[in-house]
Amino acid sequence: MLAVDDWAWRRGHRYGSILVDLEQNRVADLLSDRQAETLACWLREHPGVEIVARDRAGAYADGIRQGAPDAVQVADRWHVLRDLGDAMNAIVERYQAGIRKVGKEMAAEAEADSAAEPVLSVGQPPRKGARRKPVS
Repeated sequence: MLAVDDWAWRRGHRYGSILVDLEQNRVADLLSDRQAETLACWLREHPGVEIVARDRAGAYADGIRQGAPDAVQVADRWHVLRDLGDAMNAIVERYQAGIRKVGKEMAAEAEADSAAEPVLSVGQPPRKGARRKPVS
């Protein structure tokens, strides 16, 4: 089992690929770039990789298909959670105005309901025919 991700030799200027052996929990190799052919070449030189965890980068997918065509490609946990978080933020942003509007309407309705019910003082017995609020 192998994990592939990019890392910065020099942030914003030069990136490479880090290969991690997930069974031994150690770095297997550092590649000089993020190109599909570089990864494919490494995989051909190191046969036997059955599972590769990766991000959604197309170059990594291509490199794995070329270098280890029988390997199963899976999304790594960090990228799945990151993508899920990004999707949730996009949904909330898209519907934020509607959510606020519904929230304000519900708050106003709750306020109107509580204003309509008589408030009893502590120790004051309820009036005959007064509705009691159920205890939850």
